[in-house]
Amino acid sequence: MRRAFITLFFSCLATSAIAQNLERSAASGLRMNDVQAIGTHNSYKVAIPPAELAMIATRSEQAARSLDYSHLPLKDQLDLGMRQLEIDVLYDPDGGRYSRPVLPRLSGVVYDATGMDTPGYKVLHMPDTDVRSQCATFVLCLQQIKAWSEAHPDHVPILIMMNAKDGKSTVDGGTDALDYDAGAFDALDAEIREVFGPDKLITPDNVRGSHKTLRDGVLAGGWPILEASRGKVFFALDEGPAKIAVYMRGHTSLEGLPVFVNSVSENADHTAYFTMNDPVKQFDRILAAVKAGFIVRTRADAETIEARTNDLSRFEAALKSGAHYISTDYPTARSEFSPFKVALPDGAAARANPSR
Repeated sequence: MRRAFITLFFSCLATSAIAQNLERSAASGLRMNDVQAIGTHNSYKVAIPPAELAMIATRSEQAARSLDYSHLPLKDQLDLGMRQLEIDVLYDPDGGRYSRPVLPRLSGVVYDATGMDTPGYKVLHMPDTDVRSQCATFVLCLQQIKAWSEAHPDHVPILIMMNAKDGKSTVDGGTDALDYDAGAFDALDAEIREVFGPDKLITPDNVRGSHKTLRDGVLAGGWPILEASRGKVFFALDEGPAKIAVYMRGHTSLEGLPVFVNSVSENADHTAYFTMNDPVKQFDRILAAVKAGFIVRTRADAETIEARTNDLSRFEAALKSGAHYISTDYPTARSEFSPFKVALPDGAAARANPSR
């Protein structure tokens, strides 16, 4: 066991060194939408304890299998070369709403609720069921990313994706997630701006420039030059049209807002960013969006399926599609599954996009 840990530790160090050394290979003359990078899915997620995973399996073996993954702390993922992070947020204006989840109470496994009683957005996957996080609050997650970014000012732009979780609890006696209105999204924007000032944040206004719409700005080449965007982050809300409309609060080109949104079509005024998670079925649409100048995030794997079978076909399609950010649950292999892992050629943190 000790030898395996030492091998993994030095392997991660080597991969980290390669990623940092080669990051600048995507350099002169490129814009930030001319690069390709790897990121992680549900980047905050800590493994569900075996006792709780077994409880989930009694209701659905498939659900338990799909939830059986986890990630390193955010700074370690960034060290490995991840340049897209996904953070699920839950609205909690009064604090304490999600501090006593059902499954840990039933299992008796210790649950650390530090930070959960303070007002503000919380970070977890599924209330009452999949609740452990590397950073319990949204602000803490952002602070960790900012600290790493300031220590590595040459990094290509980091995409921070958000899912705004709502809906009923899947557990009897559980806590329902709150819905979102304009006030909820005002609070989300405020937490982003609390951590990232305008010198660190790439916004829709930066891309739109003097053009009438954000889409017009993108099509005119409005994404910043890569050299000017190093050391910065940008945010995207990965949601459907109804929630996107609430977030926009009447700002049809996201004027004055800090977050890009998952575009409802290629022709909307706000079009700049897309989440297209299936690079096989959506290959042609991804390729067309990339060539037009829009930024796209896709996934190399999902629900532990590819990792269990060592199936790289989805990742290979993602690379060829030109999607800018390719998300994975396996920046390092999980040996009890297979050798499956996702990385750019030579372990680079970013490369010139082959489809641009």
